Amino acid sequence: MENLHTRLGYLRGLAEGLGVSEETKEGKVISQIIAVLDDIANTVEELREDYEELFSYVEAIDEDLTGLENELMEEEDLLPDIEEDFEDEFETDDFDISFTVECPECRQEVPIDDDILEDEESMEVLCPSCGKVIFINDEGWEGEELELEEGDEEREKEE
Repeated sequence: MENLHTRLGYLRGLAEGLGVSEETKEGKVISQIIAVLDDIANTVEELREDYEELFSYVEAIDEDLTGLENELMEEEDLLPDIEEDFEDEFETDDFDISFTVECPECRQEVPIDDDILEDEESMEVLCPSCGKVIFINDEGWEGEELELEEGDEEREKEE
């Protein structure tokens, strides 16, 4: 930046050395050109200073963000893997899985136990990945099951 100010000073010196006077038309033009160039050089200097300040600020933000990312990664490593625990739970022979439901949020297949369908109390099944309710054992389910059974009975009568 000093190069611009140095060159501008040299240009002023040349104009004065040539005896350019502001009283002539050409002298007025040259002096206004030098004044405009001086304003441009000052504006460029201000922009450079602002850029350097913003650059250091962005670097500080980037360092802080990197630190937060590293902390979060360390915390995730310390947390148990919920999906693995869920899969391990259903790999045992204690459950009879009658069907699976795909979570509309994260698209994970979640097994549903036969006992849930037979349970008289209303029960919600949550997706182990995102926690969204994917199945509710309520009267609406039993009604659908009854409609299917009635339709099956009618087909059996026809046969």
